[in-house]
Amino acid sequence: MFTNREIGSRIQRVREEVGKSVSDLAQALGVDAGVVRQIEEGTLDPLPGDYVLIAARVLLTDFRYFISIELDSIEEETRRVYRALSQPKPSDLFAIRRFMAMSLAEAELENLLGIHPQSLPPYYPPANLRRAKHIDQAINAAHAERVRLKLGNAPVSNIFDIARSQGCRLLRHVLEDSAVSGLTVMHPTAGISVLVNYDDDIYRQFFSAAHEYAHVLFDRETIQKSGCVVSYSYSGEELIELRANRFAAHFLLPPTALERYDRPRTVAELTTTIRTVALDYRVNTATVVYRMHEAGWITERTSRSFSKKKPVKIGRKEKRDPDLPEGLTEAQRVRRERAIQTGVSSRLLELLRTALIDGQITFGRFAEILDLTVDAADEFVRATGVAL
Repeated sequence: MFTNREIGSRIQRVREEVGKSVSDLAQALGVDAGVVRQIEEGTLDPLPGDYVLIAARVLLTDFRYFISIELDSIEEETRRVYRALSQPKPSDLFAIRRFMAMSLAEAELENLLGIHPQSLPPYYPPANLRRAKHIDQAINAAHAERVRLKLGNAPVSNIFDIARSQGCRLLRHVLEDSAVSGLTVMHPTAGISVLVNYDDDIYRQFFSAAHEYAHVLFDRETIQKSGCVVSYSYSGEELIELRANRFAAHFLLPPTALERYDRPRTVAELTTTIRTVALDYRVNTATVVYRMHEAGWITERTSRSFSKKKPVKIGRKEKRDPDLPEGLTEAQRVRRERAIQTGVSSRLLELLRTALIDGQITFGRFAEILDLTVDAADEFVRATGVAL
């Protein structure tokens, strides 16, 4: 058990990292700012245990980290992710802390329910450093994974669930740094966990999920050694990012996908076909145009023209989020979206629901994992249509 000074120092360090103010913590504790300063300086004696528990909840940190060295290894993994970010913002550090906490919650719930973790997908040995080899490996692996997963040349209905079915935890969260499209970490308890930036367009999120899945296939040793891989939207020229991008493009829209469609003969037919393929395969129209050019359906000049002018657009409301159940009311859909964008995956919500129904957790624990009060969790259940 640490001294009050060490406990306070750890609370202060985490609070400052994630951008929470002294006032934020004081409000949660129901005290004035002076008491929080005393806690952090280690001069509040005695230090009520409830204060540590409340601070832990507010800061999304297991309370055991504040009172002992028991969870130092997990905390260090979180900070390794922090250090991997090029320009860390406090809100994003808080999002990553929340992501790590939600990943751990999934693992703990699976353990309670006797669910054995899924095995990871095959590991594809790394190519040498030549650019062409990375591209070839990405294309070949995309085909191999489609064969292994029995997808043929059909659209991927839910790339998030594919990653989850292959032993990866996948959550989404809004990140303030729009340059970060996603990241993959090796959680010391929860295993491989993927975070996708919810702030991106949903089709971009699908691509990011496939991109991060590629890192699991190709870069598992790097992830284990360094703790994580962070993907930036501007880093496509780095070889491992180039490979992950090419894998995602071929996995989501394989070259053979065009065999399912008639070759367009007019500009009007071309526009219609681009739109249809993009909607069917849940990819942006630029990816479809690239694939058509690659297949010899359109000239390079036409490809450049479509890519530049973007005459075919898919509206936001036309793009369905596969993690949102069918049949939700508009109010329920909005509330579910709000939960997803703060790390509550459909997988986590189903595990919580099952554990609660089976009597493995109390409603108080249900609320705690969702980072809600009991009253707020009750409102959440009613507002989202979760069947309890």
